[in-house]
This record gives sequence, C-alpha cells and structure tokens, in this order.
Amino acid sequence: MRAVRVPAFMAALLLSASAAVGCVATIPFREMPAHDYVADTGEPLRIVLTDETGPDPAWHGAVAGARDAFAAAVPKLRFDAAPADAHIVIVVRRYTDAAPPAIDGYRFQPGVGGFAAVYDASDKACNFPPSPLPLNCSGEIARAVIYLNDAIPPGPEIEERRLRLMLHELGHALGLTRHAPTVDAQALADRYGW
Repeated sequence: MRAVRVPAFMAALLLSASAAVGCVATIPFREMPAHDYVADTGEPLRIVLTDETGPDPAWHGAVAGARDAFAAAVPKLRFDAAPADAHIVIVVRRYTDAAPPAIDGYRFQPGVGGFAAVYDASDKACNFPPSPLPLNCSGEIARAVIYLNDAIPPGPEIEERRLRLMLHELGHALGLTRHAPTVDAQALADRYGW
C-alpha cells in the first residue's frame, strides 16, 4: 500500500466528511419535503440533474456517476431530462477560487471542494448563513445549484475524489444536511417517507 500525500485543504475536507459519517440530518419541512411531493406516498421523487460544468469533461464523469449511484441505490428516485414535472431541479456548475460564484449572503471559502445551494418553493435559501441549518425556508426543496471547485489538485484517484465530492453535494441538494460522501438511501427514505 503506497502513501498518498493529501494537500491541507483536502485533508480538512476529508476530515470533515469522515466526522460526518454516522451523523445524518435532513432539512426539516413543514408540509412537503420537495416541490409538489407529499411524504409517505411511496411515489417516485422526480429529479432533473443538469450538468452545466462546461465543455471541459473534467467533472462530467463525476456528475453522471453520482446520478447513476443514487438511481441504483434509491429506487424511488427518478432522474428525468425535462423539468416540467420535476419535484427538484438541480444544476451543477464549476468554479475556481479566483472567480467564485456570487450568492447573496454566502462567501465561498478558498479551497473548499464544493457547495450546494438549496432553495425552497418560494425561492428562499435553505442552507447558508447566518446558519448552515435552515432557519427561514419551508424545507420544501424546489431547486438546488451544486458548485464544484476546480481547486481539487490533479493526482492519483482524482476521478474518485471528484465522484465522492459530487455524491456528497448531491445528497445536500436532495435535503441531507450532514452525511457521509456516499449515497445514504436510509436518510433519503426517512425524509421522503419510503
């Protein structure tokens, strides 16, 4: 087994992800967990996942891999192409530390691998300052934007590291607030009543 040197910011990301293992929480909701979706019906949750990471294929494999992993592990998730009847519309974008996205009320920290901005049906943010926990949204997720940072350094297993990050951020986009960088089918089943 060879030793792999991990840059400081990746070590911090992995440390926070490993601390989250076994610690699962979800965005609470008052009526519906996703736009026009009623919990405990057993109906499929319809998701549209659009890859807007650009022509460079660096993130395409991670986006497709995360979608496929969630679809395989959670039979009640249905990924569709058209947003017309979707419960949650998710867009995936990339950025760099030199040119972070502008989100009112949130400051992107340099070196962080990614971030999922989650919005309720009235377009209120559910998961960023003043608290990482939802304080002023209904919890009825309607859309999310996943931002992936190109700061992940090249090297061994870069595709696997990108996939883990995308799995983690997709979990946030579906309503998980703290979870491991894997598909947590049970936490999603609890949130949506399957």
